[in-house]
Amino acid sequence: MMKRLLILLLAAAAAFACDKDNGGGKTDPDNGGGQTPGTPDNLTSLTVYGKVLDENGVPYPGVVMTDGYNFAQTDADGFYRFEKYRYASFVQCSVPADAAISTGGTYNLPDSHYKRLTSATKEYNFTLKRQEPGKRFRILALGDPQVHSASQVNRYRQTALSDIRQYVVNSEKIPTYGITLGDNVGDAWELFPDIATVFGEMTIPVFTTIGNHDHEFPNDTDAASRKKYEAVFGPSNFSFNRGDVHIVVFDNVLHSPECFSTDYVQGYEPWQLEWLKKDLSYVPKDKAIFMTVHIPLTDSAILDVISQRNSVIVACGHTHKLENTYDKTVNGTDITICAAGSTGAPWKGLILSDGCQRGYKVYEYDGAKLSREIYKSIQYEEPFQMRMFRTTDFPAFTTEGGLTYAFQYFGGSWIAVNLFNYKPGWKVVLKENGVLTSSAPIQANSYDVWAKMFMYNYHDRDTDSGKTRHMLYFQVKDPKASISVEATDEFGATFTCDQFTTTANVPDYDN
Repeated sequence: MMKRLLILLLAAAAAFACDKDNGGGKTDPDNGGGQTPGTPDNLTSLTVYGKVLDENGVPYPGVVMTDGYNFAQTDADGFYRFEKYRYASFVQCSVPADAAISTGGTYNLPDSHYKRLTSATKEYNFTLKRQEPGKRFRILALGDPQVHSASQVNRYRQTALSDIRQYVVNSEKIPTYGITLGDNVGDAWELFPDIATVFGEMTIPVFTTIGNHDHEFPNDTDAASRKKYEAVFGPSNFSFNRGDVHIVVFDNVLHSPECFSTDYVQGYEPWQLEWLKKDLSYVPKDKAIFMTVHIPLTDSAILDVISQRNSVIVACGHTHKLENTYDKTVNGTDITICAAGSTGAPWKGLILSDGCQRGYKVYEYDGAKLSREIYKSIQYEEPFQMRMFRTTDFPAFTTEGGLTYAFQYFGGSWIAVNLFNYKPGWKVVLKENGVLTSSAPIQANSYDVWAKMFMYNYHDRDTDSGKTRHMLYFQVKDPKASISVEATDEFGATFTCDQFTTTANVPDYDN
């Protein structure tokens, strides 16, 4: 049976060493508190060690520890030790599923998964709060906040933050975690503290992925370009565990030395690939993998590593679109690469460049199984999943540059549907006056002309809107009938649209 690998709207690492030792006990309140080991024997200038304990001082055995290069696993006493890489910046703890994700620090962001390395100490102790591991939890994937100014930070707070907080309040009460998909700012690195403050106000733990616009440039090295980001958000590559899912956050952007904004590629340094391989080697094969990257993943080495697993989702951003249909097969595994965006295109409007309302992906797990997935439009209720157009309301239009845009299928009997989260296999039907008249829409990689007209008319003649795979077309029997479209996703949820969007429906745009 072929395995399913879902890669949504999101690469890794070097040499590793595993070593364990036992230590005695003393208390060091200046280094994380709790019970800590005595000084081990045979220390070198690069030795890092410590204990992972719970809030009652009980050891946490089997916890995976790393500096991003080398690894160790805590023993029965919660003790770990390894030789750090000389350029490492963090000691990281892959928080187990039966430990809570704590938040704190200046920005109230997750802080239980890392400590900053300093030259002053070799001992780094972690205190985790035990919890029932549970089976069910939810991830909100937030693509490209990409704020450029203080006013855009405030706009994100008033729209995205407000919507997410309300969504969590109104949704079923299961543990919920947010992860951004990169481009937290738009080359405005001085805004890292501001957007971090917004993330910390979301009432759920919010992790971040680094994007191309989060790398400071020009800089001598890719590592140097991450410094400002990591000073606020912590490591760019890390993992943690929830339920029966292992979650990996990965930096797949490489900036060239002395580069400018566009001088980047999808890529990673060799040590990152080794880090990913080693990290996954500690994860039982029956666990699902949820991975985030910024640039939609096409790298063959990373795809080869993750295709060894039965259940994988990789969420990515970058495109300012919502896509679920980049199909590949690797090692017999079906792979679908997807993308999502929580800020409008280009960064100010309330729609993405494919005509979707800006929003975020919601993933719900039950054990290692994805039990629910939905796209949540910001400032709309969850059932809002599509827009429907009479194609005759949108005649072809030509730009000043001579380019002509029109719906793929046009005429009095054709309607177009932009079904935001559409995937092949969904059941989509047309009803006229309440009677089913078609269950075979034509799917075409084509323009949402309503979005194209908006981008052109309201954004300085910019036709940023591109083609999308989630445009569907029906030919109606009676154009004067009452029309509705029903879509049923792979989880059995049904969504209905019975109102046409017209040229009078102009989305908000902040100048």
